[in-house]
Amino acid sequence: MDEGSILIVGVGGVGCTWAERAHSKCRELADLLLIDADEDSFAGVPAAHCLHLDAGGDGRGTAALPALAAHRLRDGFNSISPLLEQAELVIIMTGLGGGMGSGASSELATLAKEADCLVLSIAGLPFAEQPLRSSIAEAALPALEYNSHVCIRVSMERLAWQARYRETDWRAGSGWIEELVEGLVTTLARVGKINLDLMDLRAVINRPGNATLIVGTGTTEKPEQVVSKARRSPLSDLSVDGAKGCMIQVEGGPDMTLAHLNDVTEAFVSTLDPDCQVILGARASDEMVGRIRLVAVVSGL
Repeated sequence: MDEGSILIVGVGGVGCTWAERAHSKCRELADLLLIDADEDSFAGVPAAHCLHLDAGGDGRGTAALPALAAHRLRDGFNSISPLLEQAELVIIMTGLGGGMGSGASSELATLAKEADCLVLSIAGLPFAEQPLRSSIAEAALPALEYNSHVCIRVSMERLAWQARYRETDWRAGSGWIEELVEGLVTTLARVGKINLDLMDLRAVINRPGNATLIVGTGTTEKPEQVVSKARRSPLSDLSVDGAKGCMIQVEGGPDMTLAHLNDVTEAFVSTLDPDCQVILGARASDEMVGRIRLVAVVSGL
């Protein structure tokens, strides 16, 4: 894919954190855009394009005012339209429940879709103990899902649980968010033994029902663990059993054999619908010696 054809976007404080960390894993393969009303979200990220939506004129956030954030994004659209014109895939990362993520993310998805981009959104949902934020998120989610080709819901409770297990900060995505994005970007941007592209992704996700993206990693000694880890994704409780469409990319080192590839793909596909459309890709890279990674987009859930 051409340079600039994949655009990673962070909207709001949590979204900017997730996007910056994900982009750090694939800087040479994607552009980065950060959107927020709080200038602190842009600090220490010199490689990013930044859109500052200062709703109150004080350099802070938009509190619980999603409509104001959406309006400000429309006003500032001209400054980011060249990025959308160049992009083929836009990955929007945001946390719902506040003003910026809840208002600007769906507006951005709409503009990206109008620019004929493929839009994939990763949306963090508030903790159940946050009733106001939960109500704002609940109101904002349908528009984001409608204007995205794929919208992945991220459970903050599950993310926080995984963070305790990994001894990481849940606000930074516990490592899972960046692994998801790195896996997808690498799948689409680099030529593999069996190459995948955006046409394959479009073929899979243009099916009725929900869709999601999962990733699992393991070793060549125990390839079956790759599938079990992928199916235990902590980000949502959406089961992939019975999926009608699936795009799979298996990445390993030069030591990955055809038997490894068959073991991983057959174990994963075995739980999908018998008539599921499966598109397979494979890639070998020196940095994956001894390891195998499965990235799958599943649809028709």
